[in-house]
Amino acid sequence: MNGKTWQVVRAGVLIAVILAGGYSMLAASEDVPNEAALIGVLKSDAGWQEKLAACRALRQIGTPQCIPALAALLPNEQLSHMARYALEPMPYPEAGQSLRDALVTAKGAPKTGIVISLGARRDAQAVPLLVPLLKDPDKDLACAAAGALGRIATPGAVTALLDSRRTVSDTVRPALAEGLLASGQRLVQDGNGVLAAPVFKELLASRWPMFVRVGAFRGLASADPEKAPEQLIKALKGKTPEFRDVAAEIIAETSGPDATALYAKALRKLPKGGQVALLRGLADRKDPAARPAVVKAAESGKKEVKLAALKALGVLGGAEDVAWLVKLINSGDAETTDAAKASLTVMCGEGVGSAIAAAASESEPAVRAQLLELMATRRAKEAIPLAVASLGNADASVRVAGLRVLDQLGGKDEAPMAVNAVLKAADDSERAAAEKALSGICSRGGNDSLPVVLAAMNEASSASRVVLLRAVGQTGGPEALKAALAALKDPDQGVSGEAVRVLSNWATLDAVPHLLELAKSDDLSRQVLALRGYVRLAGIEPSVETKTQMLTTAMALAKRPEEKKLVLGAWGTLPTEQSLNTLRPYLDDAAVRDEAASAIIAVAAELAKNQQTKPQAVDALKAVVDKCENAQLRKKAQEALGRLQ
Repeated sequence: MNGKTWQVVRAGVLIAVILAGGYSMLAASEDVPNEAALIGVLKSDAGWQEKLAACRALRQIGTPQCIPALAALLPNEQLSHMARYALEPMPYPEAGQSLRDALVTAKGAPKTGIVISLGARRDAQAVPLLVPLLKDPDKDLACAAAGALGRIATPGAVTALLDSRRTVSDTVRPALAEGLLASGQRLVQDGNGVLAAPVFKELLASRWPMFVRVGAFRGLASADPEKAPEQLIKALKGKTPEFRDVAAEIIAETSGPDATALYAKALRKLPKGGQVALLRGLADRKDPAARPAVVKAAESGKKEVKLAALKALGVLGGAEDVAWLVKLINSGDAETTDAAKASLTVMCGEGVGSAIAAAASESEPAVRAQLLELMATRRAKEAIPLAVASLGNADASVRVAGLRVLDQLGGKDEAPMAVNAVLKAADDSERAAAEKALSGICSRGGNDSLPVVLAAMNEASSASRVVLLRAVGQTGGPEALKAALAALKDPDQGVSGEAVRVLSNWATLDAVPHLLELAKSDDLSRQVLALRGYVRLAGIEPSVETKTQMLTTAMALAKRPEEKKLVLGAWGTLPTEQSLNTLRPYLDDAAVRDEAASAIIAVAAELAKNQQTKPQAVDALKAVVDKCENAQLRKKAQEALGRLQ
């Protein structure tokens, strides 16, 4: 192969390195070397990288013609794995023969790799060659042979593994166990469960480590599914928790009404640990046929069983179980109460929500309050009328629970009730719950909830007007803004002060001119709140020009370092030359220097992406390095400069 030809081939082979996964799509291209060229690479004195690329390409397009060249690499310490990578998936008998032939002469790591490849190919003809290697002094080779025989999983391979269980060294024994497990799993996948069962039964013997026995237990259930329920029930009756847990997992993963009936029938005859495990499995199995047995278990005098059954009813139970579970809420035992409530919270099915609501309406106040809370968590619409009715209850806990339901689920129709609760709250705790409910309703209902809130403000006490004003802020819109502005003139300082806070948190830009007016106030508290709100809204202003004007105005109005820092931070989100020009003088102000530096770094990073503004960005970063005393900020500025230079 002349130099020019070799350069062309090398270029094509390197393409194969990058696109090995999609090589078959490129095979028709004139730029990609054909099989003959790739074989030529393997036979040449080309380097490691080129031969690796050739092997990858041949894995995709190779025919029997390339196998001798690949086989020649198998004994090579450095190149054997490349050749195996190409040979393993090839469907040609010659590929398997080349690996078997090489196994006879190879040594060390290449020989171990060839064994692994024969296992990956499931090469039945290799079994006679692999069996003697189980006793090889080289531990790695013996372990690889055990794994390969397990993957091949022919009767001869399995027999060899079983025959070796008492003769292999202790160092190889774990690999032998894994090989046997693999062979059993492979036999099951091949539909030979009858042959797999004896393998798993052997591994269930106590002389094997627990992880092996657990794997065999699971494997046996898949090998003989008809006998699996009997096997699982036996394990549930036993004293080994690992087997009980796996049995529960298998029960959850399998299906069939006949098996469910067997498990349900066995439930009451099991020891405590077995019952708990089976209840867990039945819950995850989600077969409603198990429900009657689970209900009986929930009446057990064994607490662990009772709690497990209650949890299972959250999945298997229905409306008919609600009344009984509700009674358990008042059982006097905290764990039982929590388990019953948890099941009622997650229980699905037709009529469950209505059944809970009906039970709550007939329950004593303590239970009714808990059920209301529970229904709010369920987001059950049936809870709304019950919650409204509860607002007039003599028990404060019931009223508060009703308000929490309205907070989660109430709409504009419930707004009058929430407003009334605000006006009539017996104490601060109830008023807070009422406010939260009204806030939730207003945030969902918007302007539809506003009229009733505004009407109530006319005659409400000062404390109630403050709460109602916060609800006005939640609704938003022009009418709500008008009401908040009117409240600024309220003679009660608490109400007018709250109006400023509401405006400072306004969500839309229509509050900007009003906040600007307040930011010019001589009243420092009003001025600070308004200025912060004004700067916050500048952050959502889409126009760069308008945002620039707003921040310039805000900086002029800022009287304290705290507000100046806020404005400087906002400038840092506006990547313009004017931002840098505004920020740089504040590097001379010790009170706000760090904030100015941080903002400059942020702006400069963006401006540096444009060649026209890059010089200004570099100058500004250098100014940070020169003037900033904060070591961390100086480091950031220096790192940014390093990326730009």
